[in-house]
Amino acid sequence: MPSDKIGPLTHITGTFLIQAEGAFLNGAGLDSGEDRNAVIPKTYTDINEKGQRTRVPYVSAQAWRRWLRLTFQEENPNEPATELRALSFNAKGNPDKIGTEMNPITFAEDDIFGYMRAEKGQGRVKESDTGDEGAEENPEEAADVPAEKGKKAKTEKTKAVMRPSPFVSSILRSIRKDGWQGDDEGFVHLKEGSPLPYKTKFYNTQLQGVFGLNYLRLGVFRNDGDRIELDESLVKQYLNDGSLHAQDGSANIYEAVQNKRRERATMILRALAVLRGGAKQAQFGTDVAPKVIIVAGLNCGNLIFNDLFEEKNGEPTVKLDALKQTIEDYRHRIITPVFIGVRDGYLQAASEYELKDWIQAGAQLNDGGNTDVRLSSPVKAVEALAGQLAELG
Repeated sequence: MPSDKIGPLTHITGTFLIQAEGAFLNGAGLDSGEDRNAVIPKTYTDINEKGQRTRVPYVSAQAWRRWLRLTFQEENPNEPATELRALSFNAKGNPDKIGTEMNPITFAEDDIFGYMRAEKGQGRVKESDTGDEGAEENPEEAADVPAEKGKKAKTEKTKAVMRPSPFVSSILRSIRKDGWQGDDEGFVHLKEGSPLPYKTKFYNTQLQGVFGLNYLRLGVFRNDGDRIELDESLVKQYLNDGSLHAQDGSANIYEAVQNKRRERATMILRALAVLRGGAKQAQFGTDVAPKVIIVAGLNCGNLIFNDLFEEKNGEPTVKLDALKQTIEDYRHRIITPVFIGVRDGYLQAASEYELKDWIQAGAQLNDGGNTDVRLSSPVKAVEALAGQLAELG
């Protein structure tokens, strides 16, 4: 790679394709109208090549992030797992707030995926008593005491514990806009009476996703204003036992003394490479591990690898010119090689040949320059990036 880079590696960004043929990965409930017995997938409205409105399948970010969390737990059994739990209850005894452990020092998931615990009256100033003896017994007398003679009331804001996720993600959206839908019709046969019909609308397509990881935020927590990332009781505890320290020149930014940034980034990337999950796997078993992945380390937070795939004649392809232009535009911000992992035989044959030929010839860009692009399988591409993180320290 050229040496004229701007700053250190701060982010990791990438894109990937999932082979979702004969799949039903994220449901939207029952259909309406005449198909009220049909279970349908999540879809959104888009415009096809003919300029017509059409429905396109997708998987919500919430759904596939959950797959990733569960894969992360399975792939890292020695890491303590954090689970959603009730934080408070309403008058009827039902949970009205839920959250995780919210301890990113101990739990890698909390560090990577973030968390939130909203507080009633968040951001509002709350007053303590003035400290004058007898104020509680004689509030009227206390109110008459001039401010300059009494102690000033202590005020502080109600704070919510909120860590925005360092790992960001798009929805998984279909690259095929028409002709993706299939209908699986069946019957439930009763011991007595007529069979009950049912239908499941599944899809045949490839799903593309975009992700990013704010690498420098791992193991670092900002407690500023009325939104704090690390509960103040944990700050006190970990400062006292030496697990946490304040960053130089800052009174409200803390960092884990033994920051596991590289290890945690590697673990989440490895989990993504072997991603598993999805709805109705018993009926529509689908391997959701990426069949193509493009990933690199950057010195900026732009999600630069996006909309790089399309379908031609029913097969997935890489938009090679768009990829070249993206690398060219961000050449001085891409800190690592660009790692591309492709499952052999997955892409359209012409597209796969064109991609391999370009890389083997030196990965020349549109402006005539060259860059470092390395081709392997999806799992090996992630391992290669992990190796770069180890080299960069």
